[in-house]
Amino acid sequence: MPISRLQSTLAAMAAAVVLPLAAAPSADAASVSTWDKVAKCESSGDWSYYRAGWPYYGGLQFSKSTWDAFGGRQYAEYPYQATKEQQIRIGEKVLATQGEGAWPTCGPPAGLGDDHADPYPAEPPAPQSAMAHITPVKDLTGDGVPDIVTVEKTTGDLYRYSGPDYGGSTRVRIGYGWNGMSEIVGVGDITGDGVADILAVDAETGDLYRYSGPDY
Repeated sequence: MPISRLQSTLAAMAAAVVLPLAAAPSADAASVSTWDKVAKCESSGDWSYYRAGWPYYGGLQFSKSTWDAFGGRQYAEYPYQATKEQQIRIGEKVLATQGEGAWPTCGPPAGLGDDHADPYPAEPPAPQSAMAHITPVKDLTGDGVPDIVTVEKTTGDLYRYSGPDYGGSTRVRIGYGWNGMSEIVGVGDITGDGVADILAVDAETGDLYRYSGPDY
């Protein structure tokens, strides 16, 4: 049994999480570390806390009525059956409506009303490469080192990056109009002129084309 609940008066219990409609100052959010402090106080940090006959469940000691009222059943029937993250997400909803007073004994000491950090911020989208069809090809420059060709998405220009330091090499534009291709493959010299060639598939027609260097 959480010590804080033993020490709470009946009035404090009535003002706790039991009543989802109780008026209280609102707060936006709190970090996971702050919620951990609340749970440490409420349930000794046991996010699976359950005791027969005790009307509060889980790490944040939700009543069943509060859990249901704030959408907890989308995760589990009872709070202690939900994950820590799921309990915190419901806690965020309670906090936004009732403020830290929903946890009168443990919320204020934990700084629940002063945190305002998003516990689970959305991850930023992965950066999108400006290049498509990053394709290793045979040696296009005659230095004996394989090269890489890429297509710039916005322009369709074909660029060559020379090895061995591909990232640090200065790119050279060797063609244009390549954004209509779905596949690009470096096949070496197939025409016998001593210059590596490139095969490409037209994205619209599916036709296979050979492009002979050096002016691809």
